[in-house]
Amino acid sequence: MNGESSMILIGIGTAGAAIARGVSRAFGGGLRLVLADTDAATGEAGGPFTLLGGDRLSGRGAGGDVVAGRLAAEDSVKVLDEHLDGVRLAIIVTALGGGTGGGATLETAKHLSARGVPSVVFATTPFSFEGEDRQRNARGIMSMIEDAANSTFFLPLDKLVDNVDNMQEAMRRAIDTVASGVTLFWRLVERPGYIRLDTERLRHIISGAGRGRFAAVTAQGQGRASEVVDRLIRSEMLATSSGPVRSTLCGILAGDDLLLSEVGKIADGVRGAFAGLTFDLATVNDEATFSGRISVVLMLFESGAKAEDEARPGSVMSGRRRRTKGALSSGPTGRGRFKNAEPTIWNGEDLDIPTFIRKNLNLDF
Repeated sequence: MNGESSMILIGIGTAGAAIARGVSRAFGGGLRLVLADTDAATGEAGGPFTLLGGDRLSGRGAGGDVVAGRLAAEDSVKVLDEHLDGVRLAIIVTALGGGTGGGATLETAKHLSARGVPSVVFATTPFSFEGEDRQRNARGIMSMIEDAANSTFFLPLDKLVDNVDNMQEAMRRAIDTVASGVTLFWRLVERPGYIRLDTERLRHIISGAGRGRFAAVTAQGQGRASEVVDRLIRSEMLATSSGPVRSTLCGILAGDDLLLSEVGKIADGVRGAFAGLTFDLATVNDEATFSGRISVVLMLFESGAKAEDEARPGSVMSGRRRRTKGALSSGPTGRGRFKNAEPTIWNGEDLDIPTFIRKNLNLDF
């Protein structure tokens, strides 16, 4: 066990492990961490490491095959249990488009759900130049991960690199951006300030929150609160949406020079720009880390609680239909009666799942 935190960070795949290590370096001691990959080489860089599918893949990786990644995780996912004692919330970081990131992330989220541990997934999606196959692989698995996890944030690499052209610098920027954002989010819970966000409140917010948008910005100097609000409003990471904002979580991280007027300006600005049904605010006061500057983490959740969606009369996922539709039930695995069979993957989509579920279509009867 890495410390006494009730949260755990799980890095899946080569990119997910790199992001998780970045969070660990930035956060410092006390962060519970485990890395999981089908490629044994990932473990050589250090950190608590779990090899997935060792007997099946011999530590050589999934070769970009989502099915191989899923089967490898199915073989090995229970080894994560030794890291889960006392865990109340799991944060998963990964990259979609390949085999391990998509396949193993899905199985890990399903396993956590079965153990009663809510999960939040931060997953990058491929650069546009990587080609349609990888894009399709990512799109095909996203809806299934959404079904298994409590909350998901899909982060396009094209937007994360912020117009950096050098390939090496672009990859470093993408990893650092996600890592820094997750680190700030982690601090909100683990190192609270005057306005507290504890793990239990976060569990309540996250449970069934669905797909979200995520951004983290920093400003300093005079007018820093106004600058933060302006940058959030213009953020490309917050511009992409698939539905209206239902709830908002805003975290403000600053030193001892944080002013009440600055908190009010940020809160009012976020409410005005991203109206939601609920609004949660938290602060971190860390003079050593944030002296002279303000960092803000903003999470916008686009759907209501899954429990509410399932109970809504006439919903495809309502409790009544769950009890009567039998073979078509998507359940936590999204595969109904095919849950124990090897999935049929075509162009990154699981064809064993009915089309109306894969495409998130509502049927009127």
